[in-house]
Amino acid sequence: MAIVEDGLRNDSEEDNEIEVYVEEDDAEQDSDDSDDDDEEVSERKVLDLESQIADDPYNYNAHVELIQTLWSLSELDKWRCAFDRFQQTMLLRPEHWLLRLQTEETLAHSAQSIEFMADLFNQACYDCYSIPILNLWCSWAMSIGTEDGRAQIEEVLKRAGSDPFSGKLFWEARLELEKTKLQSLGEDHPDLKSQKQHVLWVLEEVVSRPLLRGDEGWQPFEEMALELKDQTYVDKVKIQHEAALEYLHKITPFEDKLLIVEDPAEKTQIYLEYIELVKELSKQEKYLECDSNSILRVLYERATTQCASGEVLHELLLEYGSHTQQNNSRMTTRRVLEACVRRCPSKNTFWTLKMQQAEHEEADFDEVKSILEIALAKGMESYTQAEFLWMSYLEFCRRRTDFSKESDVDRLRRTFRLAWDSLGETWGSEANDCELPLFWAHVEYKRIKDPKQGKEIFEEIFKYGENVTMCKYWEALLQLESERQVREEGDEGAGLQRLRELHRRAMRSVTDYPPTIARLWQNFERLHGHLDNVTQCAKISNSKVKEWRKNYQTMRDKMTGGAQRGKQAQKKTKFDDKKVKDTLGKGKRKAGAGDGEGSGVKRKKENEMADNKMKGNNSGVKRSHDNEKEGKDNKRQRTDSSSSGPVSADREACTLFVSNLDFKVNEQNLRDKLSEFGDIVSLRVKAGVKAFGGSICYCQYKTPESVEEAIKHDRTPLDGRPMFLSKYSVNKSKSFKYATTAERNKLFVRNLPYDQCTKEALTKVFDKYGTLKDVRIVTFKDGKPKGLAYIEYEDEASASEALKQTDGLQLGDRKLQVAVSEPPPKPSTAPTPTLGQAKRDVAGGMRRTQLSSLIPSVLQKPSTSKAANGQGNGHDEKKPLSNTDFRNMLLNK
Repeated sequence: MAIVEDGLRNDSEEDNEIEVYVEEDDAEQDSDDSDDDDEEVSERKVLDLESQIADDPYNYNAHVELIQTLWSLSELDKWRCAFDRFQQTMLLRPEHWLLRLQTEETLAHSAQSIEFMADLFNQACYDCYSIPILNLWCSWAMSIGTEDGRAQIEEVLKRAGSDPFSGKLFWEARLELEKTKLQSLGEDHPDLKSQKQHVLWVLEEVVSRPLLRGDEGWQPFEEMALELKDQTYVDKVKIQHEAALEYLHKITPFEDKLLIVEDPAEKTQIYLEYIELVKELSKQEKYLECDSNSILRVLYERATTQCASGEVLHELLLEYGSHTQQNNSRMTTRRVLEACVRRCPSKNTFWTLKMQQAEHEEADFDEVKSILEIALAKGMESYTQAEFLWMSYLEFCRRRTDFSKESDVDRLRRTFRLAWDSLGETWGSEANDCELPLFWAHVEYKRIKDPKQGKEIFEEIFKYGENVTMCKYWEALLQLESERQVREEGDEGAGLQRLRELHRRAMRSVTDYPPTIARLWQNFERLHGHLDNVTQCAKISNSKVKEWRKNYQTMRDKMTGGAQRGKQAQKKTKFDDKKVKDTLGKGKRKAGAGDGEGSGVKRKKENEMADNKMKGNNSGVKRSHDNEKEGKDNKRQRTDSSSSGPVSADREACTLFVSNLDFKVNEQNLRDKLSEFGDIVSLRVKAGVKAFGGSICYCQYKTPESVEEAIKHDRTPLDGRPMFLSKYSVNKSKSFKYATTAERNKLFVRNLPYDQCTKEALTKVFDKYGTLKDVRIVTFKDGKPKGLAYIEYEDEASASEALKQTDGLQLGDRKLQVAVSEPPPKPSTAPTPTLGQAKRDVAGGMRRTQLSSLIPSVLQKPSTSKAANGQGNGHDEKKPLSNTDFRNMLLNK
């Protein structure tokens, strides 16, 4: 904008006054240029955000920023498309749903928009329970007309009309709508009386429910009830009104707590107690009209929206769905299950319930199939969840299959093949040990009556992973073939020999639990075999089972702490030796009391026992890993890499111990990951070790430097689980890995949102206050975050500044709790003896309670003897008994 001087005005009162005018054209041109620049920046931003979303579809903030940018560009169609994609990808927060609904409400001006808006409100309520959204729904309903508005408010009341805290708001909206229509009717209108009945019904609902401030509706209800009804009707409703007030009085303390508590965990606990109370009240007869079932639905909605997450969310939603199926209509059940799959989409539970509900309602095949397709598109959180989902669908397909029709049988087979291949492509080696083909094989044998196809399925199963060594597959095959033999060929012929060879093959192959196969084979030979067959079966089976038990016991002793048991046995042996010596040296008898032959034999046996115990006192020695026997059936063979060569340092120093691996760890992926830190000499994996909470691995490198480099990458994820990397040591002692004193340059952060528990996200928050040295996320063993983290800076000043700025910072939907890292001191395990008291045995030896069983019961009671208590000398003070006193009393001296 240019300001141009036009000279001094002659008639001006002041000499310095000038006349100016604004060049509007130039101003508009500059403004247009600025707008063009802003629009170009916004368009580039849109492209950048679209690229981010394409790389990471679950980036919530990128979706929100894209929607805001498109709105600034006035791109309504693109804005709607972006919102729809956002909604289909993940669960929306209430504030973003409110933004969409408020915007769409201002744009909805046609009759066709009513259905569109109603659908949007329904979708928002699937994602969350929000009073502002429900209020907006009510306001919009009252603006669209009486009949349509009544239907929409009725939907709101189904969702929140029973809410003890906010329900009265929505009943007031319905009452206002009915009163407005009543006022529009004349005195002679034929619908006047029926409309008054509508108003009375709303007032009755308000006073009959346990609603906050519901008692305010009693007076208008009573006036209208006396006008339309009689006193008997009023008295009846009065009883229900008093019961509702009493009900409200019982649940009000929980509503008060929920108003002041902010911590999600505490809120969850309050909701759980609240729900249990309502369940108890629903069983009492006087509260039957208070609609406890609807109150429970509201509480489940509120709890799953406000505070629950993870497994707690899953359990609450599962209770919610089960409660609805038992107590509500099909329409309500369908709506609740839709909300469940929206709020917990990565578990198969609710998708399975939804498919079962559709089948219960006799939906067609394609509708159930579409539910499965949507669930697979959402993605399951684990292989187990995906397998259960497919299994549920296959069970549905089996129930819908007419086995007399070839087309139905062909469709079932194609579905089985699709399920098996889909799991293999998506989950890789995890799908090797799969239950679906086992189910398929049973269907082929027993329902389709095609054992040849069933046996081919088993042969394909044995090609994957270690399935050929697993008992469960062979057991199923043997049982199915045995039933087939009895059904088709009887007890004679070549079929018996084929079945015998199948048992023999199973016995050779199975390594995880041979006793089951041995039992099946022995039972078969008892029924059908000759003496030679029985003898050969017993010989092979007993040999295999004996070897398996030996290997199993060795592994069990090693994995469950055999060294610790050895130490305890060593301590017990030392005590027994001491006990024997005391018996031999001090246990003298009176002359003539026990000097016979029997006593000599007994003493001889005691001496032999003592010698044997002293000879066998090596049970507590820990066995070195170098002495482990290899090549056994129940252990993986050591695999040498192509780069194996002479070890350049001590073997122990070059060995890395890896734990917390997945139970079915992919050995090749593990090798590829560990080889990033150095050349591997050997890699030994022990899969599925329960004592370690997963598989473990011993990785030997060429140099100790490779071990040091690997340890720097401790907790690196592999297949979704963090690997625990540490040095291997034969005599490794337990020690706390991290500092136990205050570290002023390190911060401990709590209450992190789970979607922000990544190094990148936390670095973005904390690196602005100083140079970061390390960011460590605390996780469970399965790799899922606990909501905790340690932020380490290079200096204390940076940490102090970060503490001031981030403590209480709102990150996502949570407030951070930040403090200086200062673990509590370790409690002292050895109590300090008090003056005048004997020191307690803290070395793990025998306790007083253990020795009490060796003392006669009469000596464990307080003595009443005056001589023993020191009362014979005239003193009141009791004198404790000495060992000599006990010995004399024991020997009756």
